[in-house]
Amino acid sequence: MKRIAIVGGETHMAEVTGLAGELLEIVGCAVRADQVAWAEETFGCAAETDWQGLVARDDVDILSVANENDRKAEVILAALRAGKNVIVDKPLAITLEEQRAVEAVLAERPERRLLMLLTLRGQPQWAGLREVVRGGRIGAPAFTHVRMAVRLKREQRPPWFLDVRRSGGLFVDLLVHALDQVEWITGRRIVELSANMGNLGDPADVHLRDHAAVYCKLDDGSAALCEGQRMLPDTCASDYRVTVAGTGGFADLAMGAGTLTVTDAAAAGTAVEELPAPISVVRDWLEGGELVGQAASLRANRLAVLATGAAQGGGTVLVVEQGDRRGEQGCAC
Repeated sequence: MKRIAIVGGETHMAEVTGLAGELLEIVGCAVRADQVAWAEETFGCAAETDWQGLVARDDVDILSVANENDRKAEVILAALRAGKNVIVDKPLAITLEEQRAVEAVLAERPERRLLMLLTLRGQPQWAGLREVVRGGRIGAPAFTHVRMAVRLKREQRPPWFLDVRRSGGLFVDLLVHALDQVEWITGRRIVELSANMGNLGDPADVHLRDHAAVYCKLDDGSAALCEGQRMLPDTCASDYRVTVAGTGGFADLAMGAGTLTVTDAAAAGTAVEELPAPISVVRDWLEGGELVGQAASLRANRLAVLATGAAQGGGTVLVVEQGDRRGEQGCAC
């Protein structure tokens, strides 16, 4: 059983806490002062407000990082340098400088492991769509459209979350999943992207960003569009959809409705009934699996950071590999 300490208490913590007592032992946590009572009840351990003490502890094998987005990279870097493996809720960095720093530390310490919670890879519908596309049922993918829409939930969000200077915006906090899914589902790599991000719902709040979109060119000449927004009315909690159009048909995923359908030469709108079993990406990682490998974690976050830069700079960004800075000169992230 691995000993884990938790920094922060945002979003996908159930991915970690769900394995407590089985694969993980939670030995400590550090949160904001206003979260201490909640953290002690949720994590079942004494809570601190100084994360640096957790990093220095010898009885911590893994650090789980789920604090404010603009403070994640600092904690990740300290943990890796202290010899800890890291599980991080997205994003792992919100600027290109932070991204490069994390990549560099991991390159210097190949024995260290990092997992970003790209949880959609473990969900049956998304894995089923990948099997349909990779299996050739709709021919070669020509266009992929991923839509991720949620409510703003202003009253429920901590102030930092709705401030683009701290959250990093919708690409790193939401559409990082969509960019990852484009490559994971199609098996192609994004080589160029252009993007925009803005605020239509509350223009008076100059630091709010409530919608974003990124257009991607892939390495085989196909294309993808990822769009996200936080403008859904209260009548709908979320609306995640994917369409992949290929040379021999198309596939549609509607996450809220729980449907995956295929239109091909055999029939239109055929439901895919047999889906892969759900997989915990944390369990898979702890057991040495590669459902979300370290390279995939770094790659998805880099794409999201580059999309942010394209939106801020108003231009097109070439996607380069880790350690190669060509094409990033125009990136304003």
